[in-house]
Amino acid sequence: MSRRRFLPVLPRLTLLLALSGCGGGGDGGNTPPGDMGTLAYVATECQGTALPGCHGTACAAALFSEHQTLHILHADQDVTVVETPEVGPLFVAPGECTAVTVGRFGEGSLAREAFQGVAVSPDGSAVVFELSDDFSVEPPLPLHLPPDQKGIFFVRADGSGLRPLGPPSRLPFFFVLDSGFINNEPSFAFSPDGRTITFGDIGPDAAGNEVAQVMTLDIGSGQRRQVTQLPPGVPPADRPQDVPGVIAPIFIDNETIGFFTDANPDGVPQGKFIPFTVRSDGSDLRAAPIPVTLPDSQIVSTFVITGDKPAATSLRRPGQPKNDLPGFPPQIYEVFAIDGANLLQLTNFQRVDTGGTFVDVDRQTVYFTASADPFGTNPSENCQMFSIDRLGGNLRQLTQFSEAEHSTSGCFFYNPPIVGCAAYMVSQDSRTRRLVFYSSCDPRGTNPRGGQLFDMRPDGSDLRQLTHTQGLVTHADRTVLGELPGPFAYGPYAP
Repeated sequence: MSRRRFLPVLPRLTLLLALSGCGGGGDGGNTPPGDMGTLAYVATECQGTALPGCHGTACAAALFSEHQTLHILHADQDVTVVETPEVGPLFVAPGECTAVTVGRFGEGSLAREAFQGVAVSPDGSAVVFELSDDFSVEPPLPLHLPPDQKGIFFVRADGSGLRPLGPPSRLPFFFVLDSGFINNEPSFAFSPDGRTITFGDIGPDAAGNEVAQVMTLDIGSGQRRQVTQLPPGVPPADRPQDVPGVIAPIFIDNETIGFFTDANPDGVPQGKFIPFTVRSDGSDLRAAPIPVTLPDSQIVSTFVITGDKPAATSLRRPGQPKNDLPGFPPQIYEVFAIDGANLLQLTNFQRVDTGGTFVDVDRQTVYFTASADPFGTNPSENCQMFSIDRLGGNLRQLTQFSEAEHSTSGCFFYNPPIVGCAAYMVSQDSRTRRLVFYSSCDPRGTNPRGGQLFDMRPDGSDLRQLTHTQGLVTHADRTVLGELPGPFAYGPYAP
């Protein structure tokens, strides 16, 4: 069963409630596994058609159309919740649909489209998402959402109870590097009890300047609170001037929020992102400790460096990496385990793309991605998923992805002619311990030119494809169709 493409422009945000047996987007379709939790994802679908009367290759697929659909895969159902109005057809640039799909990075839609964030509650019972037309830059599209379609919204995992929670954030959840790479940051984070979300937004500082701040929003009442009064920040030299001044706010517990900011509340601009914690009532703002390996090391903007639970992250080490990837400085990144004040280096791959760390619910195992070949089982040096004990033992390669004789893309998403496929962790189901991840690889022969969400057991077995978007398809009449999932979020379902 396939869903109809390019529906007419909708007069308002529409609850579709399509409780069908169709799969998650595209034409493949299957019933989601009954043991999975709640997977919310946006399918972004574009179409490129030739200009009327134009027969040369330069004008092929020059008219661009696109729309987005929010899906929730919940238990054994695929719930189609919201579809945005179609953009276009319009002339952006020849081959634009191909250009935004061929890299197979679904979350790149953040930089041009309406869906800006998706989050699933800790028990998997609810989804929060944001629609905004303020941040379309890559390429800029005339989204022109009606006022009632813009905002932060709540919906239950079964598709019921759709309601607005408030206006959208005025702070983007991404930034575009000078190299053209789109760096997506976490958007919303739920409190452990599922009652509140936190996110970055614009608000006044003590002097009345409108700058990046940490916000909370109560799911039940819709009450929005500005938690911080940070001064204007100074972006790091290696990031664009319009980089969001607050990155990745997350609840450490129900009363404490961790976040990164380029502002310094002590009034001494640093030109770097520093981790802070703050109470959800705005009190007790303090800088968090920064783990460093050697001088000139750099923390990756994932807030795992405080609290009483073991965590992991990737840190930069001095030296020349064994691989060199276009658009990235030649720097070595390795995986480190963090347990309180203790810092332990777990890998020594000496590569630029080792990262994407994730700690198992058992708190004993660290998962990560790398293009290394420590066992001679990854001769193409393609991106693979690995696991290792948090004390550095029992290193395992969990996947066997390969797309070319030798990958030149590592664990990043590139456009051709750079070859290879990539993957990164999304979440882990705390009940089943299955790992949920996004990948442009094609381990089952069903994802030749696209990107999909998959899950597998912690040992890499029982790999399953969860979404079925169509990827990039070119027809004989030169019509191009492209569809990728992203943004997305996952949470275990507790009935």
